[in-house]
Amino acid sequence: MKAAEIKSYLEEKYAFLSGAIDKKGYLIITFPNSTTIEKLSAEELKKLIIYLASINSSNGDPRFTFIVDMRQRTWENCKHIFKVLQEQFPYKIEHVYIVKPDGFWDKHKISLGMSKYTFDHSVESVESLSQAIDRNQLTPDLNGTFQYNHHRWLDFRLKLETFVYNSKETLHAYELLYNELQQIDQSNNVARAQEAIETHMTVFKDQLSRVIIEPLINDGQHLLNMLRGNLDNDNSTMKSQQQRTYPLDYFDEARKISLVMDNLRSAKERCFQLWHQKKNRLEQNLQLKLFEQDCDRLCSWIENSRSILSPKYTEIGSSCSEAMQLLAEHEQFAKVCLGNETVIRRTQNVGDRLISSGHYATNAIKTQMNRLNDEWLSLTRLLDNRTNILTASLQFHQKADEYLVQVPTWKHLCSLTDDLTAIESMEHLERLLQQHFNLSENISRIYAQICNDGKAIIDSVAPSQQNTTDYQFDFRAGAKHILEIVQEILVNHRYLDAKWNQRKVFLQQRLSFVAFANDVQQILDWIEKHGDAFLQKNLAVGIGKSFRQAKKLDKMHTDFEMAIKNTKTNAENLIAAADNMYNEQIQQQKQSQQMNINTNSNSEENNADKQLNQGRTKIYQLAHDLERRMREFDERVARRRYILDVNLNFHTHCEEYSDWLTQVELVWSTTAGDDDDNETIAANCEEMLEALIEQHEGAMEACATIEQEGQILLDYLTEVQTMITPDDTIPSPQYTHLLSLIESIRKKTSELEVIWEKRRLRVELCVQIKHFEIYSRDVS
Repeated sequence: MKAAEIKSYLEEKYAFLSGAIDKKGYLIITFPNSTTIEKLSAEELKKLIIYLASINSSNGDPRFTFIVDMRQRTWENCKHIFKVLQEQFPYKIEHVYIVKPDGFWDKHKISLGMSKYTFDHSVESVESLSQAIDRNQLTPDLNGTFQYNHHRWLDFRLKLETFVYNSKETLHAYELLYNELQQIDQSNNVARAQEAIETHMTVFKDQLSRVIIEPLINDGQHLLNMLRGNLDNDNSTMKSQQQRTYPLDYFDEARKISLVMDNLRSAKERCFQLWHQKKNRLEQNLQLKLFEQDCDRLCSWIENSRSILSPKYTEIGSSCSEAMQLLAEHEQFAKVCLGNETVIRRTQNVGDRLISSGHYATNAIKTQMNRLNDEWLSLTRLLDNRTNILTASLQFHQKADEYLVQVPTWKHLCSLTDDLTAIESMEHLERLLQQHFNLSENISRIYAQICNDGKAIIDSVAPSQQNTTDYQFDFRAGAKHILEIVQEILVNHRYLDAKWNQRKVFLQQRLSFVAFANDVQQILDWIEKHGDAFLQKNLAVGIGKSFRQAKKLDKMHTDFEMAIKNTKTNAENLIAAADNMYNEQIQQQKQSQQMNINTNSNSEENNADKQLNQGRTKIYQLAHDLERRMREFDERVARRRYILDVNLNFHTHCEEYSDWLTQVELVWSTTAGDDDDNETIAANCEEMLEALIEQHEGAMEACATIEQEGQILLDYLTEVQTMITPDDTIPSPQYTHLLSLIESIRKKTSELEVIWEKRRLRVELCVQIKHFEIYSRDVS
């Protein structure tokens, strides 16, 4: 029930709820005596009382105290009040205070009439009423001090109920809008997503923006000001901020008003927040649909590009020009396709930005991005793979053409048509050999590139190596064409390799022959310029006239022998190499004869083998000429070594023999008549005789050796003089000196022979005497 419905009753002030309370704290409803309450029917009175009680009905245990002012009233006029309270009041009645009337009979009627009512009641005078209820809770008409303005109260109630009603309507409108905004609108295409955003904006313009709470907030603030006792609306806001107490709020209305105001603000904020959230979600949905639309378009374009690429994918070209044309067309197509990479990347960047912004459909966006990325990678793999295949095909055909074009030239360069046997220069042969190796490197390089390119093509077109799982292409025709070209090149390469090796062997053989001939000539030149010259020089020098000269010549010859040792080693190595080569030649000739029986070799190969054999034969001849020359030289060196050894021994023996003769002669000649010597001889005559015989034999043997060595040297000097000056018969000074030296030895030996003979006779005499003495002692 609202105050507006019983406004006429409230304006007449038949009853009022001032907000005063009794001593127990229960609200007081007063029936003043200034109104003609008998005009109200029981039903009307019920509505009035229930409305006043309902103001505080939110209390957990609502109880009310009633004051019925019957002054200037009769029982007949007021009895229906008590009947309504007894029969139709829905709340508990704490006590009913009846201000007794002025007339006696009226007081008596009250006593009789109130006896049938069960609620507590009492009849009080105005003076005694202040004892039951505090005067500050009684209005001035009851001799109290509680200030109550009924017109202000009624105005507040009317405005409050209007405020509450309008607030409920507004909250209900917000609730409907909130429920409407909560409905999910997921569009499945861009057009519907845009339409949903437009519809959502219409909701804001047509519904949400029309629900205004500011007037209600102002009304609520005005009601709060009324509860504060402030009716100045101009300064209400400032005063509400300064004053937080409500002296006229007897029914906790300020809290309820504030709660309603808070609910209004909260409802508005919640609806606006939900509207913005839905707006963001709809915008994200539109972004999602646009992104999906872009991804679908790009995936369709990629699929279309693959369908254009697939029919010609297995064509790799059967020639260089065709491969070049296919590669140019593919590069143009790939350039067009890869030109859209920026669009792909831009679309993926849009997806990344949507994800980073916290889009609600992050998983769906990632799915679309992965699908687009997989499709794009599939296309780029196809493009890159075909580019690699066509590039390898072009390189292969270019190298194959280059190889096949140069085969005749290479065959000519590897042939033996030129006369290499006429070349005697090692530099020229080394240059030809280097050019031949460079030719091999060039041929091998091009051949290796062809093989690698062919293998790369075959590997790349193999089913196991294709990078796509959705598409499998048949490259068997292209692979067969590549293998045919490789087979043709392989046949030519084997032929070139055989011819190249044949020419290489011949060049190396020719270089070996020239190098061998040069080495042999170097050895022969050294022998002629150094070896023979040394021997010839020392031949003129002779053998020397003394032991010191003989030793010096021996030292010189020893140094010379050390010097020729390396030359002899080189010569021996050359001769051994020639022998090995000759043996190999014999083995190869046997094998060649066997092969000629089994196969028909061409004239060029026979000519090459013949030239190689001739070269080996020449090397063998040179080696044996060198061996013969070295043998002669070694004999001369050995002859010179023998003479020098004999000369050194001769002079050594001469000096030693002369010294020995001098010592023996001195001993034997100085002890000829000495008594001590006689005693020594007598004592050791037999031993001395044996020693004397041994010394004599040694001296004779040494003398014979010296004479023999001297004779050898004399023969050598005679031979040398004959070689140097065959017409000169005068002996050389060395010959004369050597002969005089031999004669001197002979003379000294003869003189020693005389002394020795005397010594021997003396010792033999002593031996005979000693034997005689022994025999005499035995006889006696």
